[in-house]
Order: sequence, then C-alpha cells, then structure tokens
Amino acid sequence: MAAVRTRLVVPLVACAVLAGCSNSGSGSSAASTTSTTFPHAFCRAATRYENELNREASTDKRDLAKQLPIVAQLAGGAPPQVRADAQTFLRALQQVTRDPKLRDNAAVKTAVDNVNRYASNKCGFFTQQGPSSGF
Repeated sequence: MAAVRTRLVVPLVACAVLAGCSNSGSGSSAASTTSTTFPHAFCRAATRYENELNREASTDKRDLAKQLPIVAQLAGGAPPQVRADAQTFLRALQQVTRDPKLRDNAAVKTAVDNVNRYASNKCGFFTQQGPSSGF
C-alpha cells in the first residue's frame, strides 16, 4: 500500500543544516519514481538528497561534503519555475559554515520552501511507496 510521505526533501536540509536542529523521527529510502512531466535529473537529485539526509539523520551527523554535490545537481536540473530559488538554496548551503546567520535568513527559507513544494508536487514523493519501518 502506498504511504504518504510526511518528510519533504528540502525542508529537511533547512532544519538539519541551515537551522542546525536534529531529527529524532523515522526515515526511509525514497523510490526512484519521477513524474514524466518533471525534469528527471531534478527528481533524481531530490531523491538522492532525501536519501542522504535520512542517512545523516540515522547517524546524527551532518555531512556537507556529501550534500553539496547533490544540491548542486538539484540546482543544475531545476526547472525554470524554481531555478533561482534552487540557486539561492545552493549558495546558502555553500556559505552557511562561514555565515551562520543564513540559518535564519527569510529569503533562504522562502527559497528552500519553494523548491521543496515544487519537488514534492512534481517528483511523486506523496505517491511513492513508503518505508516498512521508520527512522
């Protein structure tokens, strides 16, 4: 039975990296299913990114070195509707260790929310098979 995904790709990073909070919920690996009307490269990167965040949450350790190339792929494959927001997200992730104020930056949060909403609606995260166990 298909389960509704309660976690969303990009807000996890906003929480895990930009806001510096930790997760104590459950995670899963995402299916590779993507919408045929959405850029496949973007959806593949979004799925990889969610998988990476789930892995990091399970070890309670952030790994920007692994996140950055995935977010770069996400931004590179972003459709025109969210391309500027995806670039904003990528720049913030690249700079957050040098500029911790980005964690609370309203423009960055808005960009992350916009990318997340678009990915959630177009990449099939709400229709993919859910995990049999949580994280």
